[in-house]
Amino acid sequence: MPKMLPTVVGNLLSKPATRPHPYKRREAFVRARGRIIFDISRCIFCGACALRCPADAIRVNRAERELVFEPFRCIVCGACVDGCRRGCAQIIPQYHSPAYTKPEEYYRAPVEVKEEDQL
Repeated sequence: MPKMLPTVVGNLLSKPATRPHPYKRREAFVRARGRIIFDISRCIFCGACALRCPADAIRVNRAERELVFEPFRCIVCGACVDGCRRGCAQIIPQYHSPAYTKPEEYYRAPVEVKEEDQL
């Protein structure tokens, strides 16, 4: 016990070793991989991102022009970003929020309204 006393007193009088995480957030590093986002307005639903994804976190339905992304399955390797020719998939340094369930993100192409249908 006397051998531990200097360590105990030193720990009591020093600053804590950890940060108060929810209240004080740390900024992301320069090349941090946070999460994948999609700009669906530029997407042509070619499926190149889904073919390159090693975790099968992306599914593309060309017939319905729909992209389904599972963020909790994604390993944020960046293969989908490299494979996307149009630049629709991007990595941002912001992490996704914790959740109790594993939600899927659905992206659909914007519906084009013809002038004849508006009349």
